[in-house]
Amino acid sequence: MGLTGVDRRELEALIRAAARDPSVPVDLARKMVPRQGDIEDFAYGLISGIVLGNFMALFESRNGRQPDRDETADLLSTAAARMPLLRKSIMKHLDLR
Repeated sequence: MGLTGVDRRELEALIRAAARDPSVPVDLARKMVPRQGDIEDFAYGLISGIVLGNFMALFESRNGRQPDRDETADLLSTAAARMPLLRKSIMKHLDLR
């Protein structure tokens, strides 16, 4: 069946909010990976984890359970389609456009 409209809108809202101001995760990435690795990739992974973790917590709170297989597939599909917005936001914040 997939995510409900409310759940999908909540996920998209979390992604948009994270993309509006990536400064805290990017600054944290700078502190955590000062001389090794790629700060852009680390920040992207950090922000993605924060968004998905927040969504999972909200989903479980609202529905009293973890997402089923169809909902998880829909979650991953929606995230894959929307997450490039996060990478662009990080690149803009780092001035890597």
